[in-house]
This record gives sequence, structure tokens and C-alpha cells, in this order.
Amino acid sequence: MHRRTLPGLGVAVLLLLAACASGSDSATTADSSTITGGSKSAGIASGEPNPASPVVEVNVSVQDGKVAPKPHRVDVTQGATVRLQVTSDVDDVLHVHGFDVEEPLEAGHTTTVELTADQPGLFEVETHETELELLQLEVR
Repeated sequence: MHRRTLPGLGVAVLLLLAACASGSDSATTADSSTITGGSKSAGIASGEPNPASPVVEVNVSVQDGKVAPKPHRVDVTQGATVRLQVTSDVDDVLHVHGFDVEEPLEAGHTTTVELTADQPGLFEVETHETELELLQLEVR
């Protein structure tokens, strides 16, 4: 009798997990300022993203040494995929502390970096050359 109920229990657990994954996420997503240009995409960092995990998209632009929106904290659920889209008016390097992510920023182009927020903590996202703080990722 136990052997017959285990597959049914497994299906119930999978349905429950699927229902939880399809719900809305309360993570903060930043608004973006638009600068026209091409798109340059970087690879996945810090593990493969989980298609069922929430995606937190953050858009940031740097123009005339100013960050828009202003640097702020973005709350992210551990395990979520974070998609950073950064546009700069000067060549620079994007650095995500704690995830060993460094990606060149080409002036006038949007650079996209995706990573899996697989470790809890507070992580700064900044530029190297201009030393601007873009935002902080708080993974819980």
C-alpha cells in the first residue's frame, strides 16, 4: 500500500511547487532611464539559472557621471535570477561584488549580465573606472 501512495504524493508535491513558482515575486525592480544603443550580453554567472525561479530585472544607466535611478537596495530572494542591464556613456567595467562578476561596459551600449543569487548577503554593484555605486543586491 505504501508503494502506491508514494507516486501520488510525489505528484502532489510537484504540483504544489509549480503553483508556488508561478506566483508573483515581491522583489523590487528598478526603473530605467533609456539611452539608445546596441545590446551586448554577458554569460550566466554563479551557476545555471533555474527556469522556475523568479527573475529580478534591474535597469541602470550612467550618464555624465550620474546614476539613474539613484543607487538603492534591491531585495532578491535567494535562488532568484538577477538580470542587470547597464548602459553607460563611457567605457567602464561593471563589477558585482561577491559573485566574481566583471563585465566590460561599452559606451552607448547596454550590457546585460545574468546571475543566480545563490548566496545570502548584501552585495554592491559598481563601476570600476568611474567608481560609481550603481545599487546593492540584498539576497535573503
